[in-house]
Amino acid sequence: MAVSHQLARSGGFAQDDIAIVDPSEWHHYQPGWTLVGGGLKDKRDLRRPLASLLDPQLKHYASAVDSFAPEQNQITLANGDKIAYEQLVVVPGLSINYKAIKGLPEALADSSSLVSTIYGYDTCDKVFDTISKLKSGKAIFTQPAGVIKCAGAPQKAMWLALDHWKKAGLYNPADPANSPISIDFATGLPVMFGVPKYSERLNELRQQRGVEGLFQHDLVAIEGNEAVFARPDGAEQVRKQFDLLHVTPKMGPLAVIKESPLADGAGFVDVDQETTRHKRFDNVWSIGDASSLPTSKTAAAITAETPVLVRNLTQSMQGKELDAAYDGYTSCPLLTEYGKVMLAEFKYGGQPKETFGSLFGIDQGVPRTAFYHLKKDFFPWVYYNSYVKGTWGGPKGFSFAAAPLSPEAVAGKRTFSSSSRAQLPGSRRGFATSSVGLRNTPARRPRDPLDASPDATRHTLPSGETFIVRPPPSATPSSSTIYQPQPLLNAVPSTPSSSLPAALRPNTRSPATQSTITPEQIATIQQLRAKDPITYTKSRLAKEFNCSPLFVSIVAPLPKAVKQAKKQQDELKKQSWGLNKRVARAEREERRLLW
Repeated sequence: MAVSHQLARSGGFAQDDIAIVDPSEWHHYQPGWTLVGGGLKDKRDLRRPLASLLDPQLKHYASAVDSFAPEQNQITLANGDKIAYEQLVVVPGLSINYKAIKGLPEALADSSSLVSTIYGYDTCDKVFDTISKLKSGKAIFTQPAGVIKCAGAPQKAMWLALDHWKKAGLYNPADPANSPISIDFATGLPVMFGVPKYSERLNELRQQRGVEGLFQHDLVAIEGNEAVFARPDGAEQVRKQFDLLHVTPKMGPLAVIKESPLADGAGFVDVDQETTRHKRFDNVWSIGDASSLPTSKTAAAITAETPVLVRNLTQSMQGKELDAAYDGYTSCPLLTEYGKVMLAEFKYGGQPKETFGSLFGIDQGVPRTAFYHLKKDFFPWVYYNSYVKGTWGGPKGFSFAAAPLSPEAVAGKRTFSSSSRAQLPGSRRGFATSSVGLRNTPARRPRDPLDASPDATRHTLPSGETFIVRPPPSATPSSSTIYQPQPLLNAVPSTPSSSLPAALRPNTRSPATQSTITPEQIATIQQLRAKDPITYTKSRLAKEFNCSPLFVSIVAPLPKAVKQAKKQQDELKKQSWGLNKRVARAEREERRLLW
């Protein structure tokens, strides 16, 4: 949808020129299922009817694709219809193969079992139920060896469960051997995470919190309350008894992709890792989970891949050279406990590419509360309010820029984000005027209060103009100011001084002494401000050292680079403003010039 809406916003396509083929009734915010598994969200709040998210300019085929024929520029739908295309974008996602783990479908369907997974709408809410029910025993969290959606998600479920049991008094990280619950993390990988920097930090957390690491243990079967793991090189299988089992199912490319001419040897759409164009078919493109792009398969990756694909596709249609390149950026907000997130951001080769690290010098390998609110609150909101509409650029923030608008758009054609309200010809929508109407309508003058005052007197001048006089509040109603006004308060007899109470005692208290900041404290303020200006704000330091924020800004001003970064953030924020807000701000600046 993000690709389709960015293309639609470019203004270069007519009605139904862009088509979406998707049989789904609902569209889900899948990264939010980890929040559901932690008891932080209701899964029903994280989905929307697919039809409600599509721009009316788009053509929607509510059917699945049955086969691809790229040599004929044609696809065949499940209902037998054949659709020809000029450009094809393939983004069907991954297939979740529950049956690849013997006994998993049956265990998930059994409401009494403590086997669950966050990788499905029907099962994600079972995760927190199983976590809440477990009071003692062995809890195992698994991750397969192959490709999965968001490689950090299996750990997120584990860390939240650990924190839940810790707060309930069922798990003591300092003494896990004597805790009612023990925790194992069984992964088919040899490390905790695919990026060395974050893998080391996560392994430190695992050791500090007493979690046993079962590396290169790939779950292949569930037999009652036993989990069966395969080992590399054909070694003997390992069996582990469990009381709670959170499973990450095996995943892979969809059969319709794997069996098509578009696939590479692994079954993914074979595209160039920089341009996102197919290596053999120049009018075929792919990003996301179904593509062969060698990066982590996350929603954050798609936010960076989408503008590259859109740019190169439009360049190709115009016969121009492809000039946009994807560097492999992706992100994984790793929930390490309730209230903290380690925000992993990296690119091709597992190289960190941290947004806040480059702007503010913050180490994103350290879990922080600010990142937790991004994951829990901001990202779910921005997904449906901006991302699916094609206006969210990931680490670049909101992006409303588009190709030159069509004549219809310049003439006032309402966009996808506008509300659709019927209007009578020649009518105007009061204060909520349209963008075009607001530009072409002069500023309103406030209604003259004298004209509506019932107490005002009107005199017609020889010139024909009307002179309106409104009496002051103290005057007799319906009179003009030439009459003697009535007093507002009735007079009272004066009181002799002998009946007055005794005079107040003079204030003998000395004025409050001002706090004195020592040079050592000033040096500490400067060190903290330079170390982490985001955490140690002026207000926080002023409160800690009993001084004013102004004093903090004088002795420890923000570095020039941080100021510049803040300025850039403000500029990005301004790009998200609508036309009404832009006009209002411009008018405010013009008024200030007249002060």
